[in-house]
Amino acid sequence: MRSHPLCTVLASVLGIFGARSLQAAEPSPPPDTSLDFYAEPGQLVDIGGGRKINLRCSGSGAPTVVLDIGSSMTSMSWRKVQPLIAARQRVCAYDRAGFAFSDAGPMPRTAQREADDLYALVHAAKLATPIILVGHSRATYIARLYASAHAADIAGLVLVDPVSETLADDDAAYAKSEAKVIAENNAFARKCAEAARKGELAKDGPAAQGCVPGPIPGMSQKLSDSIRNRYRSAAWWEAAMSESEPASDAANAASVKAAHLPKDIPLIVLSAEGGRDWVAPEDRAAADAAYIKAHKRIAAQSSQGIFVPVAKASHDIQETRPDAIADAVAKIDAQIKAGKSKAGTPGTSEP
Repeated sequence: MRSHPLCTVLASVLGIFGARSLQAAEPSPPPDTSLDFYAEPGQLVDIGGGRKINLRCSGSGAPTVVLDIGSSMTSMSWRKVQPLIAARQRVCAYDRAGFAFSDAGPMPRTAQREADDLYALVHAAKLATPIILVGHSRATYIARLYASAHAADIAGLVLVDPVSETLADDDAAYAKSEAKVIAENNAFARKCAEAARKGELAKDGPAAQGCVPGPIPGMSQKLSDSIRNRYRSAAWWEAAMSESEPASDAANAASVKAAHLPKDIPLIVLSAEGGRDWVAPEDRAAADAAYIKAHKRIAAQSSQGIFVPVAKASHDIQETRPDAIADAVAKIDAQIKAGKSKAGTPGTSEP
């Protein structure tokens, strides 16, 4: 499964206050300065090889929860979820290599390389293990690879509207349609990367239009400028392209198919009901069926796996239903603390 179009290009901005917030014609709300700490790094953790990864932790209490967001997005995407979890226990979000304040990493940016980075980050930052690992969209590949290779590090998994390595098998026609959209996104990103390399995105102008969002209403100028400047960097566009290019996609599918989750790992798979909002209306029923099939299959990989449909949610459940993610973490946390064998009754439940 290739990265969702919703998680590429300018989605990390669009997901902050919604696409409408970028339309200059609308009135600007008063700036919210409460998020200004996202304009600066949190803790820059040296993971070796001369690279540092940006980590943001809050709260206290074990087990620690680690949050990993979808393609091309940043730790700020967890701004609604992290405080909910921090009220109960320690929780950390991070920026993958090449995004926000994290150094770029070796290319291509496959899920396996990113899982290796996450393992290095967890141990370099001395996060108490085992952790509860939460992955959204493409990051569910990373979470599954991490859990497969380092089971002792993982107390439980929450997979948020996962991507699927079997999409082409489940619905070849839809998979082809989605691949076309992603190819269009990558072509756009390639043009922006080239413009960035030439220095054409350094200032606002014709070349920057489309590649760099305008000032973002609702944010302070400090935060808005910090986010906009990311899109002026060739490194950002190169990382975004690499995460969704066909070569990375093929490597990811092969890696995840070869990996095996621990058979009794506590696992909750959150599936957005009707959340494939990047899909053309005529393809939506087929897409929903393919993803639901995949999500149930992933949940069934553990004897403690639970498939949970989430109502009134987009693919970005962290934006539209942050409570569902916090509740899933709480369920696994309660299971761990109680020493029970199951987080609930295997099958389907409603948050």
